[in-house]
Amino acid sequence: MSKVSQKGSTLIVSLILLTSVTLLSLINLNISTNQIRIVTNLQTKETLFYTTRSELLAKFQKYRADGSSSAELSEAIERSLEEGVVELDSELQADPAEISELNTTLRYRNTSPVSMNYAFSTNNSIGHMATRKFEISSLTTDKTGRFHATQLLGFTFQVPKS
Repeated sequence: MSKVSQKGSTLIVSLILLTSVTLLSLINLNISTNQIRIVTNLQTKETLFYTTRSELLAKFQKYRADGSSSAELSEAIERSLEEGVVELDSELQADPAEISELNTTLRYRNTSPVSMNYAFSTNNSIGHMATRKFEISSLTTDKTGRFHATQLLGFTFQVPKS
């Protein structure tokens, strides 16, 4: 019986293949982890955007629906002389697991009157009504503090001139 010398080439080839498959798996795992982070960040940004938008629309609908919020509007007009804003209570219950802060402010935009010729006819309200311009601003921050969403909504009211 002759002894056949073993060189171990099969072992070396299998180790090289195993190492290359392991490296490819690690690279794919890293790519998948980064994609999950990207998707999570996009979801967070979308959540902040739509929470901020919903807050603005809820406030706007409240102002348009009834006169119960006229005190906030009056306070905003009073504070406009000192360039102040009115801090508002949130209309929404934000999810504390995702959102750490939801701030909404109201500002009256005092604009100078425009001089116009109001003599179009005798039976109209032109010149008897004043436009009051307001802005609602909302800022939403996620629980990590890394992402913010800010939106601004302007609206007007026509009121009788005093």
